[in-house]
Amino acid sequence: MKSCVRDWKNIKNYLVEFQTVVKKTIFNRRTWIEISIIICLSIFLGIVTNLGLIKRYLAGEFKSAFISQESFPGLVFISLPEAEELWSNRQAIFIDSRSASEYSRGHIPGAISIPLEEVQRGNEEILKILEPPEALVIYCEAGDCQTSLNLAKILYQRGYKNLKIYSGGWAEWIASGNPVEK
Repeated sequence: MKSCVRDWKNIKNYLVEFQTVVKKTIFNRRTWIEISIIICLSIFLGIVTNLGLIKRYLAGEFKSAFISQESFPGLVFISLPEAEELWSNRQAIFIDSRSASEYSRGHIPGAISIPLEEVQRGNEEILKILEPPEALVIYCEAGDCQTSLNLAKILYQRGYKNLKIYSGGWAEWIASGNPVEK
């Protein structure tokens, strides 16, 4: 019984001491100054470290990597499971936006090669094989590859509305062990 009372007194003393330390810390002006300095230094270091990216962003370099849902309401990004389902159920035409040489080294089975560079050069014949009402899944290599997004924007502006961008692309498709065609 004495040990229980002693334990309770120890806990009570600990709580009183803890409360005193917390009060001193919270109401200590020096603590808040130090916290403010740490936050300001973190912001400063973050800006200095990423200054190159910030300059590129302000110069508008990354605008092509973003899409406005108001400007392109028909563009939808899909994941690997969604792409696999569309492919296995034959619910969409797959378009490979990579170069013709990349396409010839391997592509998603049944995918049509429509290289972005061909469309940008004005090769309109290459788009005549597509039927606008069909769902189109556009992919490229993956990662920072923007050809699928840029091709989707062009197709949308030309009247194709049911467009899906498979952002995992070719790299994710083969990494997951899906079928490949050469």
